[in-house]
Amino acid sequence: MRSAVRKFAVVAGVVVAAALVAVPGAEAAPVTTCPGTELHKEGLPKSLTNRLGEAAGTLHLWYSSANGGTNCAKVYDDASGSHSMSVSIRTDTSATVTDSGTFSTYAGGVVVTGTNGHCIYVSGSLSLGTGQVNQFRASAGPVACG
Repeated sequence: MRSAVRKFAVVAGVVVAAALVAVPGAEAAPVTTCPGTELHKEGLPKSLTNRLGEAAGTLHLWYSSANGGTNCAKVYDDASGSHSMSVSIRTDTSATVTDSGTFSTYAGGVVVTGTNGHCIYVSGSLSLGTGQVNQFRASAGPVACG
């Protein structure tokens, strides 16, 4: 009996350790409303542009002091209808959190916490169809360091 209990404890410990290792890379559910104040510095919000310099959306970043610093990013679509969009956020030490899919207004908000003392990296994309002139992108980082 004692051997079976010991084996169960070892297996349970391995399962818990594996779950803890998997959490940092997990996708977090996007939030509807980004907490805090939208940043209007360091080139933010930033236009999503194609290779011709045309704009079709914007990348936005918010900051809140909650949870040791919380940053949230969204990509807004300026065109009518639903389009393929993506937004990502990370710090210099965290895993990347991404929201992507087909949306009619925005992608995100994607959130990272514990950002005080770290730099933020955000990126976004929007596709209005095939071909490079229909692909719009923006990125920023390192921004909001500190």
